Amino acid sequence: MKTKCIFTLLALLVVFISGCIDQKKEITLDEPGNVSSYEFDAFLDEWSNGTPANTTTYYILKDKTEVQAVHIVINSSKLEIFPPDSLGGGPDKDPIKNFVLLVEPANETVANSDTFMRLSNSSNVSEVNYTLTQDVTRGMKVVNLEFKEPVTGFIAYTLDTPGTQSFTFMKPDSEFIRVVLPEGYVTGNRVFGIARPEPYETSFDEKGRQTLLWISSKMGEHEEAIQVKYYVESAPMYFFAAIMALLVGVFMVLSRYSRSRKELESVREIFELEKEYERETQRKKK
Repeated sequence: MKTKCIFTLLALLVVFISGCIDQKKEITLDEPGNVSSYEFDAFLDEWSNGTPANTTTYYILKDKTEVQAVHIVINSSKLEIFPPDSLGGGPDKDPIKNFVLLVEPANETVANSDTFMRLSNSSNVSEVNYTLTQDVTRGMKVVNLEFKEPVTGFIAYTLDTPGTQSFTFMKPDSEFIRVVLPEGYVTGNRVFGIARPEPYETSFDEKGRQTLLWISSKMGEHEEAIQVKYYVESAPMYFFAAIMALLVGVFMVLSRYSRSRKELESVREIFELEKEYERETQRKKK
């Protein structure tokens, strides 16, 4: 009996250890990314004299099936990427595409606004040594980007999303986190969709797109994921109009019912009067 219990415990231990072992594979990109397909915004820290800071910006595309991620990195040698399907994604499909690097060795670059403006106007990808690997640990997918030496600049890639009007992602290792919604879409109405946790700031860019901003240092330590549910900007107006039309329809039905009831009561009174008249006529004849 003891031997059987020992073998059972050993089998469970093997299963547990195998589940904790990283499922690692290297990602090989077949072709270079298209620089012109991205927006490289030299976002500056307005709270610190307008200097560049580590920033991650997610641009949700109009068709809602793809999200473009653009990172501003400063003196960084590693970047962890959590695809939208991180909480249960498998390693069968490469999780990123259209990978673009506009970076320079950190020891040869001054991380100021001029540097990022120059890099944002570049049309050629950077030639630097890096490795991309994908790990799946305890059901969570993580893509690791590692450089042989620290770099400063932009890192961009595209993620596939389910195509719903909801975007959920793990909090990246950036001080500033931004989500830019498609033009014509907004968030903030508790009936139609809000962002959780609540953004530090909400604004609109020059294209009329709603932009949400979180600051990592001001977020709670347990807020590891961000979810943005968004909707067509005109949806609340149409919903309110539909509710008003429904209320008007109900009022009209009730009014018609009330009129019909009064008419029926009037007919009934006339009928009762006629019966009473007939009874009185019969009594007089007797």
